[in-house]
Parts: sequence; C-alpha cells; structure tokens
Amino acid sequence: MPAFTLPGTFLVGLIGLSVVQGDTIRYRCGGGQIIEAQYGSLSDQSLSFVRLRLPDGRRLTLPQVASGSGARYSADQDFTWWSKGNGGFLQERGDDGKWRITLDACDAQN
Repeated sequence: MPAFTLPGTFLVGLIGLSVVQGDTIRYRCGGGQIIEAQYGSLSDQSLSFVRLRLPDGRRLTLPQVASGSGARYSADQDFTWWSKGNGGFLQERGDDGKWRITLDACDAQN
C-alpha cells in the first residue's frame, strides 16, 4: 500500500488515512523569485500541510500550526511559511537561532 510520510510524524497509509490534495499556488516574491505552494490535508482533516518548492529547488513539507491571523505552517525547526489572503512570506532560522524573512512580499499568481 503506498503511503505518504510527513517529516517527524507517522506513516499515513498504515492508519487508513489518505492525503487530500488542495490548491497549488505560485507566488511571485520580491526580486521576482517564485515559490510554489501545494496545500493539502489528511482525509479526516486532523492535519493540514503545505508542500513548498523554493526558488533554489529545495522542497519542504510543513504542517499547519496555530496562528493568530492567517495560516502558519512550520515544523518549528528551520522554516515557517505564513500566508494570508493572496500573500505570503517565508522565514528561515539563521545560524544564530534567530528567525529572518528570506522570501517576502509574495503574491499569488493564479
């Protein structure tokens, strides 16, 4: 049985859940960089997540976590993707442990 694994969580296929693919949105960020975000969830809606393709080719899968406003996706380790309305931005933890915005002013293109 094929299964999908979210980093640091569990093997979805073994517990009878499936991944529901949501919208894929391309964002154009400051400097013209493109980030692609594919939103999804587990079939029982117990977990929502985003799969990101960064301009440098890296791919991240981040679970949705509590947010005061908009949507926040983070494994609370190295990356956090924030989205609200048609915009978003990416934060990355630096070597000093502090968060910094690495992609800003990202606007949905579709």
